[in-house]
Formats: sequence, structure tokens, C-alpha cells
Amino acid sequence: MAQQDSPLSIAASITGILTFVAAVVAGFYAHAVSLKNAIDTQAEVSSALEKIDFLETETNMLNNAYLASQIRHPERNKYGSGDFKYFHGLYGQSLERMRIKDRELRKTATLIAGSSRYDKVSRVKSAALWMTARDRVHKAIQERKAESSRIFQIQLAILSAKIDELSYHQNHHNVTCSIIVEELELGGSQTSSQTCERYVSVRSFFLLEIHVSQLHIYISKSPREKY
Repeated sequence: MAQQDSPLSIAASITGILTFVAAVVAGFYAHAVSLKNAIDTQAEVSSALEKIDFLETETNMLNNAYLASQIRHPERNKYGSGDFKYFHGLYGQSLERMRIKDRELRKTATLIAGSSRYDKVSRVKSAALWMTARDRVHKAIQERKAESSRIFQIQLAILSAKIDELSYHQNHHNVTCSIIVEELELGGSQTSSQTCERYVSVRSFFLLEIHVSQLHIYISKSPREKY
């Protein structure tokens, strides 16, 4: 007669079979859930790629504006030895970091997207790749946005430094014009002409040319016309 299995071995066999069935069911369930969420994952991937495209466009716009300012004002690298030049250097460094982050994000996006097909296979593949790189991509996008905010603050600092510089030159110009007017009133026509020739060489930003033309008209008048 065949030896009958003990109740303990029978229970172990049944437990093993049930465990195998549960594992198979769990695997099918996980696969079904992944297929169901593939469309949502693809939408999340597309949203992230759109953000990357926007960030690249922003970097290109800032870079073009930076290059255009260098072409229009090549002397900017020569003047502004104080805050203006310091912040201008920070702007260039921040812009370079933005370009590096954009290239890294683009490489990751190419790896995740793979092909442009939207069938089930590509969605599942993109979902799997996205799951492995999602945290890294989100972190990189947040760092890139932080760099964008930083460069905006640098732009405000550059603007403030430029306003201070213009204010300094304007004040210097006003003092120069005041000295010219005082010497005109006290020194007479000959001394005034020499004073004008001495101060016309001073570079000012706004109204010096207008004041000089008015001074020439004032000097050319006869004493009777003046008074």
C-alpha cells in the first residue's frame, strides 16, 4: 500500500499552491495596474518634456539677449569696475549653469521618450523608464527653475548697479555744468571759452551737449544782448 501523506505535508503542499496562485494573481494585477496607469504616466512624461522645452527656450532667449547686449555695448567689459561688472560676471556663470542643466535634462528626456510612437509597447516602456528616472527628473527641473529665479535676481542687481552708475555720472555732469555756469558769470567771455573747452572733453550721458550749445550762444552774444 502506498504510504499516506501526513496532514502536515498535505497542509504544506496546499499552502505552497495557494502561495503560487497568489503570486501569479498579484503579478497579473500589477501588470494590469501598470497598463492602466500607462496613459497617465505618458501624460506626466509629456508634461515634464514640455517643461524642459520651455526651460530650453528661456535659456536661449536669455543667451540671445546677453549676446545682443555685448554686441550693442562692447565697452561694457571695460567700464563698471564695481558692482556692475561683478553682477555681470555672475550673470554669465548662471547662464552657463542653465545651459548645462538643459543639456542634462534633454539627454534624460531622450532616454525616457525613446520613440515618438504612442502604442501600448512604447507607453509601457516609457512608463518603466519614467518610474526609474522620475525623482531625478523632477529634482533636476526644480534645480533648473531655482537657477532661473537666481538669474532673475541677478538681472535686478545689474539694473540697480546700472542705475547707480548713471546717477553718479549724471551728478558729475551736473557739478561740471554748475562750475561752467559759475565761471561764465564771474570770469567773462574769454575765461568762459577756455572753461568750456576744458570741460567739453568730459564724457557725460545726457545733457552736456545741449548745455555746451547753449553756452556757445551765450558767449557769442554782445554785452548789450546779454543784459
